[in-house]
Amino acid sequence: MTPLSLSQRLQLFLYSGRSIVACLLAMCGLALFFTGLIHAYWWAIVAGLYGVGILGWPRNNLAEKAERTELSTEFLAQQVRRLVDAVAQGLPRDALDCLHSIQHTLSELLPRLEELRDRGVITSKDSFIVQETVRRYLPDTLGAYLRLPRLYAQAQQLSDGRTASQTLLDQLRVLDTSLKDVARSAYAGDAETLVINGKFLEHRFSEKLAFRP
Repeated sequence: MTPLSLSQRLQLFLYSGRSIVACLLAMCGLALFFTGLIHAYWWAIVAGLYGVGILGWPRNNLAEKAERTELSTEFLAQQVRRLVDAVAQGLPRDALDCLHSIQHTLSELLPRLEELRDRGVITSKDSFIVQETVRRYLPDTLGAYLRLPRLYAQAQQLSDGRTASQTLLDQLRVLDTSLKDVARSAYAGDAETLVINGKFLEHRFSEKLAFRP
């Protein structure tokens, strides 16, 4: 990941919830001074209120939840649900809808992934894509977004002209489309197997009927 410049770090701080709360508390201190309610050491009171806002505002740990959710091979589908539940409150509505679509596709693929791979219905490459989406691609994408202050993510344009929220949605759509392609391929393989089996049965039983006296 490219290191953030000093101006980018400053923007992230200014957009953060703790910075906004600290400024509001400091403004309250200034209001007390201008209304004559405090006189001596007013500057220390204002600075103290600002410090309370900076130190007292809880940090957003949704990014850590996204990246540290344990994803075991045996319970991937359940772990995806845990991941979605953990980060849902920090995502924009359209991104959450796309995440739910990803979750739905994974919930259909993951329980059958080993069986589909063993039968040759799904390729090793597609199987790898599904597992890496759960273990790495999805947590990393969500974690990178959730580290940003919400106001910054929704309002600040990045170098390509998009906001972080728009970038997140585009990335989730890529994952969603890729997984749906894998699912369609797997279902098409199952459908073709059914057709082949039907032709076999027709041929088999037509032979028996032909040999009846």
